[in-house]
Amino acid sequence: MKKRPPAKSTSRQQRRSDHTRARLLDAATELFIAHGYDALTLGEVTERADLGTGTLYLHFRDKRALYEGIVRRVLAGLYERWQRTDDPSADPAERVVGMIRAMIEQLIERPALGRLCLLDGPPVETWLVGDIAKGMALFLEGPQRELRASLIIGVALAAGRHYLRSDHQPKARQLLETTLAFCSGALDSAQPTAARTRRVA
Repeated sequence: MKKRPPAKSTSRQQRRSDHTRARLLDAATELFIAHGYDALTLGEVTERADLGTGTLYLHFRDKRALYEGIVRRVLAGLYERWQRTDDPSADPAERVVGMIRAMIEQLIERPALGRLCLLDGPPVETWLVGDIAKGMALFLEGPQRELRASLIIGVALAAGRHYLRSDHQPKARQLLETTLAFCSGALDSAQPTAARTRRVA
């Protein structure tokens, strides 16, 4: 009877796999931003990451999957950013506004990454909005929570694209306040009148 490998060995293997995946995503992010999605080849990614082509295909089936991996990692980072400031005891709508705030603030701080995710890569909205809406809907009250979450996310993404495309970009604070005010209004419309409050600080 064969002995099972020690638990530490499995953990070490997972850490190595995670590290390799992160190297590929780091390299691809830099190159996508520098050269655009269409012009980039997977060979350039493996060269930048100093890894073999076979290693890349162990983690990503093609360039589209690699790009989606970048977007999902950005979303995970946004979630962590939101968690650092989230107050679980706050009003649910306040917590949703906090999510939108984290998204817009990151867009302002890292416009090149925002451009990659929202403008320069292949469309990801089909799964992007659906995935975020399912999580956001958990914090909403009232009817059609997932639909309202999808509409709010759509507003935030549209604001981000407007900011990135505009020759005369609105000031960061103006973009943040306008987007949050609009999303807050959408949230308030589904709340009892007594619960409606101004949520833009």
